Amino acid sequence: LIGVVTAVIGDLASIFGCLMGLEDAVTAITIVALGTSLPDTFASMLATRSDETADNAIGNVTGSNSVNVFLGLGFPWLMAAVYWSMVGPTEEWRRRFGGGELYHQY
Repeated sequence: LIGVVTAVIGDLASIFGCLMGLEDAVTAITIVALGTSLPDTFASMLATRSDETADNAIGNVTGSNSVNVFLGLGFPWLMAAVYWSMVGPTEEWRRRFGGGELYHQY
């Protein structure tokens, strides 16, 4: 069921991006951002309404944003670091970023 919903949402996002003139990458990043932020927004709103001091809402927002930033930046960086350590500098990499002298020093 989750796979079917994911496929439908992916297709709808692609169609929406095409209608708006956006690239698929921009549309995908936007949908992922909304998909991770909206549940946290509703959880914070519920915590604010149920707690007199709203401490849970502040903790939820802080924790959620921390996880989103650290995983959203850290995981792709880790994947790229593992990939490039296995592959090494290619000709395209050398053309874009230089001769690779720094790469061989480490």
